[in-house]
Amino acid sequence: MSAAIEQSAMEKSGRTAAAGSSNHLGVRDLLLLRIAVNGATRADLQRDVAPLLAPRISGTEFRQAAELALSTLAGSQLTTEAKGRLTASAKGLKAAEVILSPARAFPDTWADVKTALVLAALGASDTPSVRKAIQRAEGLAALVLQRHFGKSTARVHSPADLRAELAIVALERAFGNKIKTGLGKGAGLPAKPGRLLAGQLFKQPREIASDGKLIIQLACEIAGCREPSLAALELALLRALMVPKDEGARNAPSHPRAEPPRRATRAPTPKPANDRAPLEESQPAPYRVASPPDMPEFCRAVVDAARPVAEGWPGNRKAFISLVWKAIRNARPDWGLSEIAFKGMLAEAHRSGQLELATADLKDGRDLKSLEDSKILYKNTVWHFVRVQD
Repeated sequence: MSAAIEQSAMEKSGRTAAAGSSNHLGVRDLLLLRIAVNGATRADLQRDVAPLLAPRISGTEFRQAAELALSTLAGSQLTTEAKGRLTASAKGLKAAEVILSPARAFPDTWADVKTALVLAALGASDTPSVRKAIQRAEGLAALVLQRHFGKSTARVHSPADLRAELAIVALERAFGNKIKTGLGKGAGLPAKPGRLLAGQLFKQPREIASDGKLIIQLACEIAGCREPSLAALELALLRALMVPKDEGARNAPSHPRAEPPRRATRAPTPKPANDRAPLEESQPAPYRVASPPDMPEFCRAVVDAARPVAEGWPGNRKAFISLVWKAIRNARPDWGLSEIAFKGMLAEAHRSGQLELATADLKDGRDLKSLEDSKILYKNTVWHFVRVQD
C-alpha cells in the first residue's frame, strides 16, 4: 500500500534523479533535501520549502501535498519522526545525495543546498571561485546571462567582459548573424557605446549607466524577477527549477488563481540622444519585418549614400557619418537599423578593410554639431567621416 502511495506522489511531484537534469524537482524531493539538513519540523518545512513553490502552490495546498509526501517518505523508510521533528535515515541521506549531486558530499546548511540547486539549474561549474562569485548579485546575474546567451559557465565573466560580449550579440542580432565581428575582448567598443548596444537586448531597449547595473537588470528580466537583488534573483532561479515548461499546466493546482490577460506589446525602436530627426512619415506600419544586410551589401549602400554628400577634392573626398546615416535611414528602412547598430557596423567594416573612415581636424572648428553627431569611438580613435574613393 505504501509503495502505491509513494508511486502516486512521485508522479504528482514529477521527481527527478538529479537536480542538474533538464526536468524539475517536486514537493517530495524538496522535503527530503530539507530534512536531510540536520532534520526539520513542519514549521521549518513551511518556512523554507513553500516559498520555492509559490505562487503555483498556495500555503494550504503545500501543506496538503507535504503531508502526503511525508507519509511516502516515512513509508519508504527515508525519514523518521520523533517529538514532531523529522530526520533522514541513512537510506534517506543517500537518496538526498543522489537528488542533489552524487559527486559531492551533502551540504551542511539549507543555504548550501539552494546554492547547489542554483548551480545545477545554470549548468555552472561547482568550484570555490564560482561559489564565491555568486554570493554577489553581479556574479549570479553574469551566470544567468552566460547561460541564456549560450556562453560557457565554467567561470563567471567580469561585468566589463560580459558587456562586450552582449554588445556583440546585439550587433549580430541587428544584422541577422550575417557578420563575423572582431569587436571582442581587447578590441571592443568603449564602455558607453557597448552598453548602448547591449541595452538593445532588453524587451524595451534602454541605456544603463554602468556595466554592473546592466548585467543585473538584464538578468532579472530574463529570470522573471522584478527586484534587482541577489535574493530575488536566486529565488526566481529556484522557482524556475521547480516549474517545468512542458508540465506546468498538468501539475498546476486544480483551482489556479485567475490572472488578467496580458496584452502583447512591441518594443519601441530605440532613439539615440543625438538622433532628433523623426523617421520618414511614409514608412510602413510598425509590424514591418526588418531584413538586415550582410557586410558587402551594407558597404555598397554606405558608399553610395556618402558619394552625393562628400566634400573635398578628388582623391580626398569625405562625408560626415551623420549625413550618411540619415541617407541610409531614409533609403533603407527595411533594414531596421538603429544609429548605434549602424555605427557599430561602420566600425567593423573599417576594421575589416571593406571601407575607410577618417577623422576630423578638430582645429578647424567647422560644423561642430555634425562632428559631434558623426563621431564613432573605436580603439582610442574618433572617426567622423566616411572616405569616398573616386
